[in-house]
Amino acid sequence: MREQVISPFPAIIRRYILEHMEYNMSIRAPEGFDFWLTARGSGWSVLAPFSIDEEERTLYRVLRRGSGGVVRATIRQEESSDLTVRVESREELNGTDLKEVKSVVGTCLMLDEDLSPFYSMLEGYSEFSWVAEIGAGRSIRCPTVFEDVVKTICTTNASWALTKGMTRRLCERLGDTYSDDSYSFPTPHQLAASTEEFMRAEVKSGYRSPYLVELARRIVKGELDVESWKKSSLDSASLKREVLGIKGVGQFAADNVLKLLGRYDFLALDSWMRRRFSEIHGEGREIPDAEIEEHYAPFGEWKGLVLQLDVSKEFLISRKR
Repeated sequence: MREQVISPFPAIIRRYILEHMEYNMSIRAPEGFDFWLTARGSGWSVLAPFSIDEEERTLYRVLRRGSGGVVRATIRQEESSDLTVRVESREELNGTDLKEVKSVVGTCLMLDEDLSPFYSMLEGYSEFSWVAEIGAGRSIRCPTVFEDVVKTICTTNASWALTKGMTRRLCERLGDTYSDDSYSFPTPHQLAASTEEFMRAEVKSGYRSPYLVELARRIVKGELDVESWKKSSLDSASLKREVLGIKGVGQFAADNVLKLLGRYDFLALDSWMRRRFSEIHGEGREIPDAEIEEHYAPFGEWKGLVLQLDVSKEFLISRKR
């Protein structure tokens, strides 16, 4: 009689083990790079399909690979400078697949951005000596410019709770499923296949709905190539004009997209930044935008990043502790 082997794992766990394969890899981070400061210091880290675990200091991201498969990456930084990435997949992955995931993680953490000129420039400003000391300057961005633009549109004229809800529903209604509560961000093709009515009813994106659908359809038709902006040879002012050509993108949104592209020539002023600048530099009085522009003008092409760090200093230093 054949001996029956009883698994020590419940059925649901056995099924998970059989259906999910794990791969582990490390990524060399730039000198002085602080993963948690970068992850927690950016609001993007809590917008689906990103999520974070405060206690474990871990960033999660559900990714749709170029081949169409969906994986989940778990990212953290150990005591060394290396980042560790655990990739979970329902399909077997090869070296090319893992290289793709590694590249995406690097993009999201801005690992390829050289901030040494920025830190060198700040050496002449003692009030910003803390920036290089704690390794501040990088933010979370999305794997694609398309996703960054969509999310930026979802931040305009919206509370943070509404923005989080819209991005979560975009993933749930239009993205690919990884697990019962994990979905990838929709591709331009997936979003282009929806309608304004669907977006209003299911995503609850309101007046932004036609803008988001039109953006996706222009990309699918080849009328707009937002991914080319990553390596555009245009000067920042010219590139900003292209970004402003997208319906639903105003001055703040365009400036924010440029920041995510590593262009900091513009301030991307919003109500929160204006209020924080007023508290820090104006004793609470209302300060005209022109005066704020003048304050950061000496920082030239880096002025947008300096403003971002200046108004966030208290929060960033608290995150470092």
